[in-house]
Amino acid sequence: MAVHISLEDRIAAVTGAGGGMGRAVALALAEAGARVAALDLDGESAAQITEEIRATGRPALAVPVDVTRRASVHLAFERIETSWGIPQILVTCAGIIGTARLLALTEEEWDRVLAVNLKGTFLCVQRAVEGMSRLGEGRIVTIASDTGKRGGGRIATSHYAASKGGVIAFTRSVARELAGGRIRINCVCPGPTDTPMHAALPPDLREQVARNIPLGRFARPEEIAAAVVFLVSDMASFIYGETLSVDGGVLMD
Repeated sequence: MAVHISLEDRIAAVTGAGGGMGRAVALALAEAGARVAALDLDGESAAQITEEIRATGRPALAVPVDVTRRASVHLAFERIETSWGIPQILVTCAGIIGTARLLALTEEEWDRVLAVNLKGTFLCVQRAVEGMSRLGEGRIVTIASDTGKRGGGRIATSHYAASKGGVIAFTRSVARELAGGRIRINCVCPGPTDTPMHAALPPDLREQVARNIPLGRFARPEEIAAAVVFLVSDMASFIYGETLSVDGGVLMD
């Protein structure tokens, strides 16, 4: 029996919505009925996904943002609030990966990856919670990685693993801090997923990665998006502070 999830009239902010996983999340939230604010550093990409959503008859708003800068994050949320109201949903998909191994890793690359993946998550969650507290409700999903659980491996190296492990710990800590209220926060840890981030891998490395996935293939971005839609829906009303692996069985015990 098919189950329909309705997010009708909910306002959702999605960072990194211009491509990859963020794009899939934005489309899935819109399909479920949400009004989607597509936040991305690339304003053109944000505009493109906005037009794609509008073509389905759903409202959408393109919002350029640099998630590493507090002032930019605040301006982005102010634009959403002025246009539609306070977002009841936040999904933090903005992220980058680095490939330098420890001895080749520069301070600049470390700072860049941690700034986007971890600081960006912190700034967006902090600003979203500020509004949700005034509203009296909210649903947040942060995006980490199976790498943050396993401590690296594959192409992801120490700075990426540290940033995603930090997202997991940050999410749990915020959940403890917000306990007892009406703001729910959870974390999704995708495994290898067919996004531009992994598309650049050499074919032999992609095959090697796929062989290590019990289901035998990379995830589709839509499969990660489906988990996000579930977690922000009423169906997940008693799921709180959880770290959900969507990895094809990579981390199963």
